[in-house]
Amino acid sequence: MKIGIDIGGSHIGIGQVDINGKIINKKEIDLEPEKDQDLKKYITQYIINELEHIIQSSDVELIGLAMPGTIENKVLIESINLGIKNFDLAKIIKEKYNIPVNVNNDAKCAAMAEKQFGSLKNYEDCAFLCLGTGIGGAVFLNNKLLKSKNNNGFELGHIIIDKNGPQCNCGKKGCFETFCSIKRFKLKVINSLNLKPNTKSSDLLDIIKKNIHNPEIQNIIQEYIDNLIVGLSNIIDIFEPEAISLGGGFAYFKDVFYTELLEKFKLRNYRYNKDKITDIKIAELGNDAGIIRFYHYIEQ
Repeated sequence: MKIGIDIGGSHIGIGQVDINGKIINKKEIDLEPEKDQDLKKYITQYIINELEHIIQSSDVELIGLAMPGTIENKVLIESINLGIKNFDLAKIIKEKYNIPVNVNNDAKCAAMAEKQFGSLKNYEDCAFLCLGTGIGGAVFLNNKLLKSKNNNGFELGHIIIDKNGPQCNCGKKGCFETFCSIKRFKLKVINSLNLKPNTKSSDLLDIIKKNIHNPEIQNIIQEYIDNLIVGLSNIIDIFEPEAISLGGGFAYFKDVFYTELLEKFKLRNYRYNKDKITDIKIAELGNDAGIIRFYHYIEQ
């Protein structure tokens, strides 16, 4: 039995995964530490508590951590969206349970899951975007995941789409994720409708559907789609993928975006090669992708 742990920018998911990439059981929580609470300790304590229950009742051969940010030698060197550095959670878990622990970037793990089991399995040249708290990404050419020598690389969320745009956590202005992270979209809707700041995604989706003809909500949706198309066009012109899969929180809000995104994408003239249309797919594994594919990425 393998355990996958997906630490996102705003949630933690823990699941037991079989050899076929199926999640046997899963538990998720939102990241809600107390004010001034040490986030590393908060994450560590929750994961250790959950692992305690699973390991007592199961024969666990491998634990995988999918984490947002730059990973080197199984250490989270820096996560901009979490605001933490030098987090060696793998060492803590290994020392406590004496079980092998693998670590990699969460978007790369999710991308590999979609490539083997989900929306990208029929494509050789493709890209994956994890639109959530930020935007993570991965690119495959000839069925191989592109890797850079400097670090994880391919920070597609930090392509600049407006030099005068909002300040990004990375220090630049106008990054793709400052316009198209699902976190930014949700905040705009919450502020527009004067909702509680901690409104859950499930409730927010229902509220958006009920207010779909509200001009302010429509403006937010249309602006999001327009900016997303700009980002996608840049990725397409650089890598020329057969398909791009959109995952993370975006998959949860697909009923709000997807149909109109496809219609606008086909009409827009942003693509350099206008004779070949890149398929825009929805991630089939949703937010489970990071849990499912942590171990296979390491073995590549």
